Amino acid sequence: MGKIKSAWEIALEKTENIVVDENKIRHQETINQIRKIAGSYLMADYDESEKVKNDLKGFKKEDLSEALSMTILNGLALPSEEIEDDRYTRLKTLLEIVSQDDQAFALFDQITSFLKQYPVHKKQLLDQMKQQFEPMLREKEAQMKEQYGQDVHLSLETDKEFLQVAKQNIEKLEAQYEHTLDGAKNQLKAFLQE
Repeated sequence: MGKIKSAWEIALEKTENIVVDENKIRHQETINQIRKIAGSYLMADYDESEKVKNDLKGFKKEDLSEALSMTILNGLALPSEEIEDDRYTRLKTLLEIVSQDDQAFALFDQITSFLKQYPVHKKQLLDQMKQQFEPMLREKEAQMKEQYGQDVHLSLETDKEFLQVAKQNIEKLEAQYEHTLDGAKNQLKAFLQE
């Protein structure tokens, strides 16, 4: 029992000088509340742009700018497949709430166009690699038939060499896109902080 009390006393001694910044806590709660409203809007099944604008009217401009900037910048990420929804339109609606800068809108449009290109380029790269590897795979099949005397069917999806080269090339493409995207997002962030 003495050890527990002693540990408790030590903990109290270490925490007695901690000061709680209530303003900082309130500010963070406000930011979280704004981001929650924005997140709900981004995930909604139907367009609620007027509702989100209305829900966010009561917040201070600085808080809106901070919270929505984070939401917008986080929403601008490389997609794994072609974009078929209206996520970028919704992000632009949030951008309109915090900025009236034509340069910010132009840059946002460039970024979203760039992001829409990524899955297309990724697919094109894979198709090109498949065309290059297909003859080699058929040659392997012929060699295995000659060696084992039976028909052997190989596919690119199970060929280790193809999978390794494809992975390396996709990672290289992704790194190039990420590098460019990071630069563009930093420019957009600068516009949003003005």
